[in-house]
This record gives sequence, C-alpha cells and structure tokens, in this order.
Amino acid sequence: MTARQSSEPLTRRELTRARADAAARRTEYRHRLIQRTPGIGDRGHHRPFVGGSLLMIASLLALAWVAAEQPGLPGHFANDEGTIISVNRGTFTEADSSFQLIAAVYRWMGLAEMPTLAALVGVASYLLVLTVAISRTRTTTAEWVDWAIIICCVALAAVYHGAYTKDLLTVGAVLTLVVNRGRGLPAELVPVAAMLLYAQGFRTYWFLVAGLYLALRLALRARRGWTATLALILVLYAGLSVVFPLVVGVDLDHYRLMVNEHRTAESVNTLIVQFFPGAGPVSGFVNSVLTFASFVIPIPLMLRGGAIYLVVALVLLAIWGSLIAAIRSARIRAPRGSSVLTAFQNRLFAAILAFLIVQSIFEPDYGSFLRHLTPMLIVAVCLLLSLRPGATGASARRGPTSAACRRGQRPVGTTDAAATRTSAATRAQENGPAAASTPAVESAW
Repeated sequence: MTARQSSEPLTRRELTRARADAAARRTEYRHRLIQRTPGIGDRGHHRPFVGGSLLMIASLLALAWVAAEQPGLPGHFANDEGTIISVNRGTFTEADSSFQLIAAVYRWMGLAEMPTLAALVGVASYLLVLTVAISRTRTTTAEWVDWAIIICCVALAAVYHGAYTKDLLTVGAVLTLVVNRGRGLPAELVPVAAMLLYAQGFRTYWFLVAGLYLALRLALRARRGWTATLALILVLYAGLSVVFPLVVGVDLDHYRLMVNEHRTAESVNTLIVQFFPGAGPVSGFVNSVLTFASFVIPIPLMLRGGAIYLVVALVLLAIWGSLIAAIRSARIRAPRGSSVLTAFQNRLFAAILAFLIVQSIFEPDYGSFLRHLTPMLIVAVCLLLSLRPGATGASARRGPTSAACRRGQRPVGTTDAAATRTSAATRAQENGPAAASTPAVESAW
C-alpha cells in the first residue's frame, strides 16, 4: 500500500465505485452458485416466466375488453374515432388532411366499416411492437417494477389504441427505433426517415421531433451528467423560443394557446394552461419548460384529471423514476471517461427527450399528451430494460468465464484500484461472462 493510499481517504466517487464493484462480484458469485447448486435462486429465475405469463394474461384481457367495445370507458376517449368514422362515411369533408389520410388507410385495410376489428388490429400492432422491444433485451434481468410498467403499457394501449386512431402508424416509427441495436449510418438514418414520413402524412410536428432527435443524438454522444443534460434541454428551449418568432412568426406556445382559446377547464379537465400568463419569447420559454416538467412530474394531472388520470400519473412517475434510477446506476457502473449509454440506448434516450420537448410546445391538454405518449412508452420500456445490469448481453455470445474475469474479482484493497480499475466482474454482470475479458465498452456512437 502506497503512502498516498494509507494517508488520503477515499473520495465519494471512489467509495461509490468500490461498492458497485463489490456488488457486481457478489452478483456474479451468486449466479455461479445458482448454476452449480440447483434450487438456489429459483425465485429470481422464475421472474421472467411469471412476468411473461402476466403479460400474456393482460394482453388477452385487453383484447377481450376491446372486443367488448371498451365497457366503462368515458365517451371523450373516442373523439378521434368519431371523426375518422365520419370521414369514412363522407359526413365530415372538412376534416384536416391527417384524418383524411388515416381514414384512407383504414379503407385500404378493409376496416372502414369494421370498428371492432380495427380496434383489435390497433391493440395487436401495439402489442407486437412491444414484444419486439422486450425481445431486444434479456428478460432475466427485468425487475418486478419493469413487468408492472409493461402491463400498464398494455392497459394504456387498450384505452388509446382500441379504436380508430391516428396513432395506428406511430408504432411504425417506434419499431424502427427499437429494432436497430447496431451502429452505423443505417441504424441512425432509418428512425429519422420514419419520423419524416410520419410527419409528412399525419403530424407535421414530427418534423421538429426528427430535428431535435438529431441534435440530441449528437449532443448525447459525450458522457454527460444530469446537470449537463438539463442544461442542454434548456439551451434547446431557448433556441426554439428565438427561432419560432423569427421563422414561424409566433411564440413558442402559440399553437397550444390557439387550440385552447375556446376551451375551458370545465369542458376539458386536463387542459394545459400557461403557468405564468404572458406573451413573447421569455413567456414561451418559461411556460414550455414548465410544461415539460409537468410531463415528467405530472402533478397537474394528479390534481385535475380524476381517478383514471391519477393512476396514469402514478404510472408515469414510476416510468420516469425507474429510468432516472437506471441511468444513474449505469453512470456508476461505467468506467471513468467512457460512455455511459451505448449507441442504441442513446438513440432511445434522444427520441424520448425530443418527443417530450415537442409535446410540451404543442399539446393542448394532458389527455391528448397521454394518447400520443402511449406508443413512445414502448421506447421507454426498451431503454429501461436495456439499462438493467446484464441486459446488454442478450446479443452477445456467452462463453466460459476467463482467467481475466477471475483475476478481476479479487478484493479491492487500494484507492487507485477503486478509482480507476474497470472491474471484470462489473463487465460480466453488464454484458455476460464472455465480456469479462473485454476491456472496452461499446461506443456511444
């Protein structure tokens, strides 16, 4: 032991990393013990089976409830469905182009006069993409809270996709995000192309989602702490607050105010109002940022939305809280100076942030926000599962534990080792035993 090591106390980061290494060694030892001793740890190994079974049951119940025409659901959840039916029957010719196009899609599918089958197709397509997202990770690492979140996503799909909806094709853009785990130009450009196509045909604000996604994707390549990430988001809002008046000629939150001009809190109980009434770039900036915050911490939805929205708000808190905790854990596990998130995880994270920023600018009420957010929750689930220790090893070929792994599991006895050594046990926990002898982590690019 050197003089420095004996005289200087461990820093907070060194202590945290040492604890993470020790936890990784304990987990690896437990996994080996389970493999050698049948019956030990079966409770954890049963989690994917139990969680998958509950997911299947929830999916069947959701489909049955939709087939029964969603009994008990308030009528205002079917506003879009009524518009699409009217367009298909030719009784609402003044509908905007997005409704005209989605009505044409349903006619092309032969579902224009088959609302129940169309509802089942909508929920089934959501469940299919959700299943693909889950399959991109190792479900053995999923926690009970993860399975609870997944089942809540199924319930939201039954509510918001169990009818004629413009979000039918949003899951297509989501699919391009969750299916491409690799790096390279195709993996980067395919999701952008899907966003642009969806924007061209259905919701033009997805052009802005695509632009912000690219900006965040580039900015998040570097290792950034929470302070830097929040600062980046504020910089994007500040830029949009200046660009909107100069290019579009309106304030940042103009379109929300325009839609809500003739609406009241009595007619729409989840109406998004200005937190600080005013006009101009500063007002648009402040109110849009606070709306973003209310999406992450949905206190207004809890207070004004009623029982259904209260439950949904708690689900959102669980999702965002779990994501923040998982990213924090990944930061602790990551070697100093290396990327915290892989390229795949960075794409998912950038897409979620870009979507929330754009929704905070345009959404007129929290109910509409939840409807549009439901497909993107698949992206959040995929990111959450991929961040669990060991989840990224799903695509890696597993092999016997190497000598380097065994050497890396010796106790940490020095300050320098706690501060600078990338534990082989940590790599084995994150990426499978085969990765224990690999010194580098996947690049964020």
